[in-house]
Amino acid sequence: MIGKKVTMELRRWAETPDGMGGHTFTWAGLRKITDVLSTIRGNERLSADKKTVIASHYFYIDFPIGLTITEKDIFVRGTTEYKIIYVSNVGHMQDKRLRITLLEEF
Repeated sequence: MIGKKVTMELRRWAETPDGMGGHTFTWAGLRKITDVLSTIRGNERLSADKKTVIASHYFYIDFPIGLTITEKDIFVRGTTEYKIIYVSNVGHMQDKRLRITLLEEF
């Protein structure tokens, strides 16, 4: 892929003990992934899903061995969160590359 490589952290909603017999829920970091983040141009905004959700970025990554990325996860870069809209196997290349459609959260 052509473009600047960035490092983003994949996070998943997790339950953790609060130390007093209860639990709290928080985003837990799973793995840092470095690859190409591409902005979708304004006139090429993507409509995905049945809800017609608008996307702002594509994140092209090598297939993460031992990790499943779902639409319930998020990516974080610095203080910016990206909601995962859709995960697709690029060109059906036998689990070599993924294109993850993201929506930047403000």
